[in-house]
Amino acid sequence: MEIRSIERGDVPAVVALASDVIGPERAGPFVRSHVERHHLLVAEEAGAVVGCLAYRTDWFQCTFVALVSVTERSRRLGVARALYRCVEDFSPSPRLYSSTEETNAASIRMHAALGFSPSGYIDNLPQGYRELLFYKRLRP
Repeated sequence: MEIRSIERGDVPAVVALASDVIGPERAGPFVRSHVERHHLLVAEEAGAVVGCLAYRTDWFQCTFVALVSVTERSRRLGVARALYRCVEDFSPSPRLYSSTEETNAASIRMHAALGFSPSGYIDNLPQGYRELLFYKRLRP
Protein backbone atom coordinates (compact mmCIF):
# COMPACT_ATOMS: atom_id res chain seq x y z
CA MET A 1 0.00 0.00 0.00
CA GLU A 2 1.21 3.47 -0.89
CA ILE A 3 0.18 6.67 0.91
CA ARG A 4 0.55 9.74 -1.28
CA SER A 5 -0.92 13.10 -2.19
CA ILE A 6 -4.01 13.05 -4.37
CA GLU A 7 -3.62 13.20 -8.15
CA ARG A 8 -6.21 14.41 -10.66
CA GLY A 9 -7.19 10.89 -11.67
CA ASP A 10 -7.98 10.03 -8.04
CA VAL A 11 -10.68 12.68 -7.63
CA PRO A 12 -13.72 10.56 -8.63
CA ALA A 13 -12.73 7.75 -6.26
CA VAL A 14 -12.06 10.20 -3.42
CA VAL A 15 -15.39 11.98 -4.01
CA ALA A 16 -17.11 8.59 -3.78
CA LEU A 17 -15.32 7.83 -0.50
CA ALA A 18 -16.16 11.26 0.89
CA SER A 19 -19.80 10.80 -0.16
CA ASP A 20 -20.02 7.78 2.13
CA VAL A 21 -19.15 10.00 5.09
CA ILE A 22 -20.55 13.47 4.35
CA GLY A 23 -23.07 12.82 1.60
CA PRO A 24 -22.91 13.32 -2.16
CA GLU A 25 -24.07 16.95 -2.14
CA ARG A 26 -21.14 18.06 0.06
CA ALA A 27 -18.45 15.65 -1.16
CA GLY A 28 -17.46 17.39 -4.42
CA PRO A 29 -16.93 20.89 -2.96
CA PHE A 30 -15.22 19.41 0.13
CA VAL A 31 -12.74 17.38 -1.94
CA ARG A 32 -12.04 20.28 -4.34
CA SER A 33 -11.25 22.64 -1.46
CA HIS A 34 -8.79 20.18 0.08
CA VAL A 35 -7.19 19.45 -3.30
CA GLU A 36 -6.63 23.20 -3.81
CA ARG A 37 -4.87 23.44 -0.44
CA HIS A 38 -2.87 20.22 -1.05
CA HIS A 39 -4.35 18.74 2.13
CA LEU A 40 -5.64 15.41 0.88
CA LEU A 41 -3.91 12.05 1.07
CA VAL A 42 -4.88 8.80 -0.61
CA ALA A 43 -4.06 5.19 0.12
CA GLU A 44 -3.51 3.18 -3.05
CA GLU A 45 -3.44 -0.59 -3.28
CA ALA A 46 -2.94 -2.46 -6.57
CA GLY A 47 -3.63 0.70 -8.58
CA ALA A 48 -6.90 1.54 -6.82
CA VAL A 49 -7.69 4.20 -4.23
CA VAL A 50 -8.76 2.34 -1.07
CA GLY A 51 -8.77 5.25 1.38
CA CYS A 52 -8.43 8.98 1.80
CA LEU A 53 -7.71 11.49 4.54
CA ALA A 54 -8.44 15.22 4.35
CA TYR A 55 -6.87 17.57 6.86
CA ARG A 56 -6.19 21.19 7.59
CA THR A 57 -3.29 22.83 9.40
CA ASP A 58 -4.97 26.08 10.40
CA TRP A 59 -7.42 24.78 13.00
CA PHE A 60 -6.53 26.82 16.11
CA GLN A 61 -2.87 26.55 15.03
CA CYS A 62 -3.17 22.76 15.06
CA THR A 63 -3.61 20.00 12.49
CA PHE A 64 -7.17 18.67 12.25
CA VAL A 65 -8.25 15.57 10.35
CA ALA A 66 -11.51 16.63 8.72
CA LEU A 67 -12.35 13.32 7.04
CA VAL A 68 -11.05 9.80 6.76
CA SER A 69 -12.75 7.14 4.67
CA VAL A 70 -11.73 3.63 3.65
CA THR A 71 -13.45 1.32 1.19
CA GLU A 72 -15.52 -1.32 2.91
CA ARG A 73 -13.37 -4.19 1.63
CA SER A 74 -10.19 -2.52 2.92
CA ARG A 75 -11.36 -1.72 6.46
CA ARG A 76 -9.51 -3.19 9.43
CA LEU A 77 -6.40 -3.74 7.30
CA GLY A 78 -4.37 -0.76 8.56
CA VAL A 79 -5.34 1.74 5.84
CA ALA A 80 -6.62 4.42 8.24
CA ARG A 81 -3.64 3.83 10.54
CA ALA A 82 -1.23 4.40 7.63
CA LEU A 83 -3.06 7.57 6.56
CA TYR A 84 -2.97 8.99 10.11
CA ARG A 85 0.73 8.12 10.48
CA CYS A 86 1.52 10.00 7.30
CA VAL A 87 -0.27 13.17 8.41
CA GLU A 88 1.38 12.87 11.84
CA ASP A 89 4.82 12.74 10.21
CA PHE A 90 4.50 16.07 8.42
CA SER A 91 2.11 17.95 10.70
CA PRO A 92 3.55 21.41 11.38
CA SER A 93 1.84 21.34 14.78
CA PRO A 94 2.76 19.07 17.69
CA ARG A 95 -0.97 18.56 18.26
CA LEU A 96 -3.30 16.52 16.08
CA TYR A 97 -7.09 16.62 16.41
CA SER A 98 -9.79 14.49 14.85
CA SER A 99 -13.49 13.91 15.42
CA THR A 100 -16.39 11.55 14.85
CA GLU A 101 -20.09 11.35 15.59
CA GLU A 102 -20.95 9.86 18.97
CA THR A 103 -22.86 7.08 17.18
CA ASN A 104 -19.79 5.85 15.24
CA ALA A 105 -18.48 3.14 17.58
CA ALA A 106 -15.93 1.82 15.07
CA SER A 107 -14.37 5.27 14.65
CA ILE A 108 -14.28 5.81 18.42
CA ARG A 109 -12.42 2.50 18.85
CA MET A 110 -10.05 3.41 16.00
CA HIS A 111 -9.15 6.74 17.62
CA ALA A 112 -8.37 4.99 20.90
CA ALA A 113 -6.24 2.37 19.09
CA LEU A 114 -4.30 5.15 17.34
CA GLY A 115 -3.43 6.79 20.67
CA PHE A 116 -5.97 9.62 20.66
CA SER A 117 -7.56 10.85 23.89
CA PRO A 118 -11.02 12.39 24.25
CA SER A 119 -10.85 16.18 24.08
CA GLY A 120 -14.47 17.32 24.22
CA TYR A 121 -17.53 17.50 22.05
CA ILE A 122 -19.72 19.80 20.01
CA ASP A 123 -23.48 19.85 20.46
CA ASN A 124 -26.27 21.26 18.29
CA LEU A 125 -24.86 20.31 14.90
CA PRO A 126 -27.20 19.86 11.92
CA GLN A 127 -26.88 16.07 11.82
CA GLY A 128 -28.42 15.91 15.30
CA TYR A 129 -25.62 13.91 16.92
CA ARG A 130 -22.88 15.10 19.22
CA GLU A 131 -19.48 15.34 17.52
CA LEU A 132 -16.72 13.92 19.71
CA LEU A 133 -13.28 15.55 19.51
CA PHE A 134 -10.05 13.59 19.96
CA TYR A 135 -6.52 14.83 20.62
CA LYS A 136 -3.06 13.35 20.15
CA ARG A 137 0.22 14.93 21.21
CA LEU A 138 2.80 14.29 18.49
CA ARG A 139 5.87 16.01 19.89
CA PRO A 140 6.81 17.84 23.08
